[in-house]
Amino acid sequence: MLARGKALAHERGVDAHVVTVEADFNRWQPGREYHGVIANQSLHHVLELEHLFDAVSKALLPGAPFVVSDMIGRNGHQRWPEARAIVNEFWRELPERHRFNVQLKRLEPEFLDWDCSTEGFEGIRAQDILPLCVERFGFELFLPFANLIDPFIDRGFGHHFDPNGEWDRDFIDRVHARDEAEILQGTIKPTHMMAVMTNEPVAHPRIRRHLTPEFCIRRP
Repeated sequence: MLARGKALAHERGVDAHVVTVEADFNRWQPGREYHGVIANQSLHHVLELEHLFDAVSKALLPGAPFVVSDMIGRNGHQRWPEARAIVNEFWRELPERHRFNVQLKRLEPEFLDWDCSTEGFEGIRAQDILPLCVERFGFELFLPFANLIDPFIDRGFGHHFDPNGEWDRDFIDRVHARDEAEILQGTIKPTHMMAVMTNEPVAHPRIRRHLTPEFCIRRP
């Protein structure tokens, strides 16, 4: 990954501004302060989140942003029971060809909500990301989204849906609409977030309607 990053930076003419570092997120300590820190789909692989967040906080200059795009659902990217029940409802509507898992090369007549964290730390502590961020940072911006839609549009089954197919579009639209309604009601909680945080408290964070970080936490 670092080699690809270096090559891309060179191709774009910005390699003079890119310094790669190989380190363990679980033990990393910043060697300097930064004007900003970005974590893009990386936190859900980290076991020692408390350590990493403390290190990030230490690395931020006053007022500097901590920008995050990540998954905040149940550990291992499983569904919580209330969400799984709704996913099962929609799963029963799928034609058999849409139930073939492209990634794992197997037919799944029933929705198999397997724990991804057993291999490669995938979603190892995903459900702890948002609560720990709430404890340690102030939110300037918080955009939570998605839950039920995840299995249908992810790498396993998303390839089956044709954007030019009327049934396919209608199905995805209905799942998305149910997702939105249940999240707004608080019946289910979002599994993704985009956020801008700082070390300082924020009096008026930018949020969508009533979807505050605290509202979107799903306690085990």
